[in-house]
This record gives sequence, structure tokens and C-alpha cells, in this order.
Amino acid sequence: MEFRESGGMLCLKLLKRLLEKGFTISREESSKYGECFQLLSMGGGVLEYRERFKVLPDGCLVLLKKVVYSGIGLESVLKSVSWRGFERIIAEVFRLRDYMVSEHFRFRFKKLSREIDVLVETQMMIISIDCKQWVRRNYNIRLACRLQAERSRLLSEYLRKEKNLKKDVYPVVVTFLDSEVSIVNDCLVLPVWRILEVAENPEVLRVIGKPVS
Repeated sequence: MEFRESGGMLCLKLLKRLLEKGFTISREESSKYGECFQLLSMGGGVLEYRERFKVLPDGCLVLLKKVVYSGIGLESVLKSVSWRGFERIIAEVFRLRDYMVSEHFRFRFKKLSREIDVLVETQMMIISIDCKQWVRRNYNIRLACRLQAERSRLLSEYLRKEKNLKKDVYPVVVTFLDSEVSIVNDCLVLPVWRILEVAENPEVLRVIGKPVS
């Protein structure tokens, strides 16, 4: 389905509405966002019950991707919807699949205090996610990845020694700007709309990612 810029703006309005007022919306209100709901229905990103719709976190990622690919500037996106909202979407995508998720996880170890934006525990691994709201290309991805790898390495030590949790920790930086998956300074760089691939199959990190050591 081709989306004109007007369609992208409509999806942005819907995304803003969902993050501010909740993921449930009446049939009457949903009619204001017709083509956006068509897109969500095709992708399985929405459930219908009792004359209401519930947009799933996966659906929010679909909307976000369409907004950005429609040509709307990232500055406009971030003015309309706070980055904290996108952190919430990422967390909910994993929660929907019954993983243990902590947002803004803070820990102290070796006299150092650190915070992880989104921390996900699966049966076999820990995913340490740092969300970046860059909108221009003058950012330092290498520095961001090095710092996230260092945070994740400290987290791994903390979990092993303080919590007796001996799972591999995979550092991830999620961005708007990078369209391809890459490894920079031992850290996985992931476009925000591809987080769904990891949520559906975390074991893919063993192939495309690298645990801290």
C-alpha cells in the first residue's frame, strides 16, 4: 500500500493518540484514521472486540515505519511523540511475548551507577537496549556503541556476582537513522522498526549480535 505524505501524517496523529491516551480506541474514533487501520489490519497489528479496537505494540512499529518512510522529517516525529513513548513501544513488544522486561533499569556496581533504557530477559539471554533519538547524521555512533557495550559489560558482572544470573548479555543500540543492522564496537545497531525481528526470535542475536565478554 502506497502512503502519501497525508497518509503518513494521519499515522503520526494516530501514533500520538495511542501513546497519550492508550492503545484502545472506539470504532467511531478509528474511522478518523481509516487507511492507517487498513494497514494495521493487513499486518495483524490490531484486535477488534466489543465495538472497539486494540492496537498492539507491533502495530505501533508498523505505524512508525510508515510515518518515517512517507518522508516526514524525524524532527516532526519527535516533536509529536516523545522518545519515551517509543521506549514504551519497544518494551511492550517484548512484554507481549511474555519476556521479563524492565524500563529504565538502574543498578550500582563497583561504585558506578548506570541505567539501561530497556532490559529484556529471555530464557537464554539478557538483551540490554539503549534507545537513541538522533535525528541528524552528526551523531557519534561509535562512541554510543562503546558506552553501551561498557554499560552492558558492567551489567553482566553485576548480574553474575550480585544476582547469580549467568546469562549472556547482548548490547543493542536502537536508532531511527540507521536502516541496516550492523555491529559497531561490539554492539548491535538496530533500526527501531526491526526490533520486532528480535522480539519474535531472540536467538537471532547469536547470529547477528555479540555478547559482552
